[in-house]
Amino acid sequence: MLDTVRPSLAGFFEGTDPALPTHLGTRYDTAGNFLPEPGNTVVCHLVKGSPSEAAIIEVRERMLAMPDADRLAFTPISSLHMTLFQGIIEYRRRLPYWRSDVPLDTS
Repeated sequence: MLDTVRPSLAGFFEGTDPALPTHLGTRYDTAGNFLPEPGNTVVCHLVKGSPSEAAIIEVRERMLAMPDADRLAFTPISSLHMTLFQGIIEYRRRLPYWRSDVPLDTS
């Protein structure tokens, strides 16, 4: 099957990348459950009942219907959002996400 996949997507197939997913254990667990991610970001939720919400939900449903979709973690509809500004996420207290002149233990 990998020979029929675009090279830009091949790295996402099981067995092609031996490294664990970047956010495994901090953003979601091995069962695909989302975990609390302390920090501060500015997000914009979808407007309930809007055409943009309907379009995003339709795409989400189409993705859920794809083969092997059960191997992906999907954000619940109630949590669909766009991050407008990434503040500090506690797990990212390091460069380049944290200023070099501010101690890492600053609260």
